[in-house]
Amino acid sequence: MSAWCRVEQLTGRRYVRALAGAVAAKSLNRDEAVVLLKARGDDLEQLCAVAAKSRDLGLRDAGRPGIVTYSRKVFVPLTRLCRDRCHYCTFATTPGRVESPYLSPDEVLAIARAGQAAGCKEALFTLGDRPEERWSAAAEWLDAAGYADTLSYVRAMAIPVLEETGLLPHLNPGVMTWEEIQRLKPVAPSMGMMLETTSTKLWSGTAGATTDHPTRSRRCA
Repeated sequence: MSAWCRVEQLTGRRYVRALAGAVAAKSLNRDEAVVLLKARGDDLEQLCAVAAKSRDLGLRDAGRPGIVTYSRKVFVPLTRLCRDRCHYCTFATTPGRVESPYLSPDEVLAIARAGQAAGCKEALFTLGDRPEERWSAAAEWLDAAGYADTLSYVRAMAIPVLEETGLLPHLNPGVMTWEEIQRLKPVAPSMGMMLETTSTKLWSGTAGATTDHPTRSRRCA
């Protein structure tokens, strides 16, 4: 038997054990979860059925069988500038393609109020990662407006949105330190960021790379 066949058989046995654990509603460890990601064809159909059953049981136990909740959000594109160059991104642009590096406070509140009128519950702040480090137009706009950096402006805009519209700010300002997260926490019930990949092969070398930015190692950490 070839080494490849032995690996395939081992993976198959590990998959069966991992799937059995999922069927029994047991907690899966990292290795078991990775094995299940290899599911294809009939195996994937079976895994989806197990996941659906687990979802339905959770909804039943929560007292809302068959009901999946969601939160209506209005998007507030605070800035479309970014210090990074993620080649797949269609959101980020250059200073010459926007009327202003940042939305003004009046524009932010106008969007938030429109969302409030439409029945939204959250204001999703979308923006690039620290654009002032790459674009002088962003740095100059912040300086003229009296803000030290983009994160300061994000925080300053989250406060009136929360206080004047009641919408809950959800912030996506990119890579942050623990201290920066703590600074935003009082004005943002939730925060997030997009993780492109956890594969170091894609960002540590040139082959297959889809990014060209200074934060890729921290994004993938």
